[in-house]
Amino acid sequence: MQVKSGILQQEIKKNNFENLSLTSENHFFMPRTYHLLTRLFKIVFIGLFVTLLSCNNKEQGTMMSDSDVNASIPAPASIGFTIINAIPHDTAAFTQGLIIYNGVFIESTGLEGQSSLRKVNMQTGKVEKQHNLPKEIFAEGLTVFNDTIYQLSWQNKLVFQYDANTLKPLGSLPWSGEGWGITNNDKELIISEGSDKLYFVQPGSLKLNKVLSVRDNYGPVNNLNELEMVDGYIYANRWQYEYIIKIDPVSGLVVGLINMQDLLLKNTKKDLSYLKNRGATPTEAGAVLNGIAYDKDKKIFYITGKLWPEIFEVKLN
Repeated sequence: MQVKSGILQQEIKKNNFENLSLTSENHFFMPRTYHLLTRLFKIVFIGLFVTLLSCNNKEQGTMMSDSDVNASIPAPASIGFTIINAIPHDTAAFTQGLIIYNGVFIESTGLEGQSSLRKVNMQTGKVEKQHNLPKEIFAEGLTVFNDTIYQLSWQNKLVFQYDANTLKPLGSLPWSGEGWGITNNDKELIISEGSDKLYFVQPGSLKLNKVLSVRDNYGPVNNLNELEMVDGYIYANRWQYEYIIKIDPVSGLVVGLINMQDLLLKNTKKDLSYLKNRGATPTEAGAVLNGIAYDKDKKIFYITGKLWPEIFEVKLN
């Protein structure tokens, strides 16, 4: 028993020694593993930090480049003008679009219950023919392409088509957004919807070809309204502004500005008292600058506004 007891004690000591050796081995390797993990964590952390810092610098660089781009755009050239003549205009016409076709004005007027399409005599201002739209339609700008009139509606999401000679309705096309102004470049219709964007679409289907952002030396130019294509440039009324801008249709840059501040007040001989029940000034009454037509043979612009008593015959200087 004593022998077995001694053997047992030796086995216990042996096991304890092995366990002790194993434990010592673990204690020897654990610090190395810990240090390796710590170093790996630091490397990963530094890598992430550098990546984030790089991204942030890129974003700041982009912001700076946008600012630099605006600063590099030259201010629009000031374009002077001379008023040659004034033609009578229906003071009830809330003018949304004006063009010249075969020697007559074709005019689109707005407001629900008052929207119309008209043929107007260019000498007398007399309405020679008129098509009234349904009461729920608020008509907007218009253009003629291949003897077809395209007339926008504001929020009705429809573009109406007519025979340009007879004003006979030919149908309508769906339009996804608002309609403000429209012109054409002999290949495409160009539509504005009150933002800084111009939409170049295919006649007959309104399929989108491209979108052009308009900007000047201060950035995007919004509130683009009535449009007229003249000698390769787009002239546009800007809602709530008393000037007309000249836009390069390739770059979208505003290259010219025609200041028409108080054009009506300074040049009309008509009595404007009819506007007083609408507001203290013509602008407050809603009688704002809107309507650009161009006679390419005479190289003369015709400028008017909503509820104005006259259409001004203007030659650019």
